[in-house]
Amino acid sequence: MRRLFAAIGTCGLAIGSAGGNPPAPAPAAPGTSVSAPVPAAAIQSRIAQLIARLGAEDFRERESAVSELEKAGVEALAPLRDASKSDNPEVRQRAAVILFKLERRSDSSKMLVPKKIALAYRDTPLGSAINDLKTRTKLNLTLDPARIADPLRGVTCVTAGEVPVWEALEQFCAAAGLCEAHRLELAVPKQQPHGRRVYVPPPTVPLPDAVPIVLIDGKGERLPGARDSAVRVLVMPRTFSGHRVTLGTGETTLCFDVAPLPGLNWQDVVGVKVHKLVDDAGRLGGAGTARPVAQGGEFEGVAAWGGGAVFVGGGFGGGFGGRFDPRTGMPIPAETIANPRMVNVPLKLGTPTARTIKRMEGHVLGEIQMPNQNLITITDLAKNTGVAFEGAGQTRLTVVSVGEPKGNAGVVIQVRLEHPSPWTVNARRGFNPGGIWPESPRATQTPTVQAFDANGKQMSSQNNGAFNDSNDDGTMMIQNLNLTFRKDAGAPAKLVLVGPRPVIVEVPFVMENVQLP
Repeated sequence: MRRLFAAIGTCGLAIGSAGGNPPAPAPAAPGTSVSAPVPAAAIQSRIAQLIARLGAEDFRERESAVSELEKAGVEALAPLRDASKSDNPEVRQRAAVILFKLERRSDSSKMLVPKKIALAYRDTPLGSAINDLKTRTKLNLTLDPARIADPLRGVTCVTAGEVPVWEALEQFCAAAGLCEAHRLELAVPKQQPHGRRVYVPPPTVPLPDAVPIVLIDGKGERLPGARDSAVRVLVMPRTFSGHRVTLGTGETTLCFDVAPLPGLNWQDVVGVKVHKLVDDAGRLGGAGTARPVAQGGEFEGVAAWGGGAVFVGGGFGGGFGGRFDPRTGMPIPAETIANPRMVNVPLKLGTPTARTIKRMEGHVLGEIQMPNQNLITITDLAKNTGVAFEGAGQTRLTVVSVGEPKGNAGVVIQVRLEHPSPWTVNARRGFNPGGIWPESPRATQTPTVQAFDANGKQMSSQNNGAFNDSNDDGTMMIQNLNLTFRKDAGAPAKLVLVGPRPVIVEVPFVMENVQLP
């Protein structure tokens, strides 16, 4: 399982988020055209009325105002910021929750802007076209030579101007007579022990954007999903081996393929929320239930809320398959690992015998790592000595002491830096489930402490006597640093902790006519 229950605390913040539609406009004045644009003043007036209703005595009126404000656009951000400081605790709390959802939705739309390209292939050899498309999109495209009859055949594909990359790939495959070979698991190159070593470490799970997109001959169906952002979300075909059905109960687990564009620093899916589900009989569905995953022996986490659900985990087994070498007693690594793009989404259908989901709306919650971010800033170091400052990503920075210059020595500042262990991050995301030895952590940026003078210029320092440690349960790395500055440079005006900032974004999707297994 790639995501554990610990992620519930992160994605639970998104529970109840809805689509990004503008607030309902105020009723049109007599004689006004219905199609006329709503004035900005009217929109602001309507938002102000809704915010005032957050403190209404009638619970239903408060809930109605919340529902309508959650569908608001950026126009509601400033009024909600003001309302989150209201003297009325009911208004303050509800406005803060709505503001969080709208801000994340706004930030997500900016971060997930799709790259667009125009295709103009005219009788271009297939191999050449693939190489060009791979260079322009940075997608890890590959042709399966065993399932491509003629890699030299000509391909003609001309798009109507620029289109999102994922849509361009779809149009190219249709024109070239190709389809994507979606895989539940990825093959692992066989590793041989070196010398006297009998233990072979487990393979590193690749990031989702590094998983090859394998193309083969065939006319594939256009799968339901979303292709208009930097992250593509598709539901797999009816015959996909990863789907699971509990007969007679209406409980079905579908596999989603969540594929980010390279360069996004997408780490993993932390949850999927489905807030509308209608089957072919017109009945509404809801949350699925937790069940064991046969391959990995782990459990999916499900948190239901208001007719939708946040699903946590649900990856398929990896690591060691429970086999041991009878000669050495050492575990035998699995020959395959879970495809990190595949995500399990359990559903509860309104009609147990339904064969099609007529409409499904929701969003995927994913973690993006933003590198080189200012996580913590400490000014007036002498005054803040001994104070622990907390920042994003569970980081903490403390100025332990500020030493005065002595002789030819400059200022010495001792700081204590705490950040999550990279092995703990792996465990939280569920890599190498069931393995006896932990998988080597993915390469990531380590937080660093930078010093700046009063003019904002970065100061150089030497780190003397630093040592690393960890807390009692090994989940946090602890670094004690002695930063020494030149005597003529003086003491820094501030310290800044720079490192990766984890950000949760949401990718909306609307799927129609989803074929059930």
